[in-house]
Amino acid sequence: MEQTNAVQDVPAHISAEDQALLDKYSRTFTGTFAHTLDSKGRMVIPLAFRDMLGKTFTIAPEFDFKSIAVYPELAYVHMREGHEKALLEGGRPERKKYLQWLDAYTFRAQECDGQGRVLLPARLRQIILGEDKEVDIMGTGDHLRIAVRVKCDEQLEDFISNIDRTLDLM
Repeated sequence: MEQTNAVQDVPAHISAEDQALLDKYSRTFTGTFAHTLDSKGRMVIPLAFRDMLGKTFTIAPEFDFKSIAVYPELAYVHMREGHEKALLEGGRPERKKYLQWLDAYTFRAQECDGQGRVLLPARLRQIILGEDKEVDIMGTGDHLRIAVRVKCDEQLEDFISNIDRTLDLM
């Protein structure tokens, strides 16, 4: 029997470059799951995502404050450091204000409970999700994105209706 690597039974004779790609993308959040928030504002994090998040993680606004991001700790500090560097380089007051609001609604050291649920912080839920309970949780590379399902459906429809133009720009 042929020897394989740990990443999805890949033959052991693949190149180091290919193995590095497999390793990189084995830590990439992909997929979309429909969920409903319970009356306390908790939602189940899918098991595949939980394993990649680790024991503790950070919940924060997404870059545009239109959805909620859930970051593994290392991805969060990389993102935050990038914002800090941009602030120092530009020195623009808008960047400082952005970081102040980002920090105000960032919640570190969050954990899932024994049933795999996470409590989305109330004020963050109110600002971004409003009263909506039907959400999509989707992988977006280095973190998760939680958004109102109706808005996600509208964004997908818009994306599909403009796919030809998008592909032309690639």
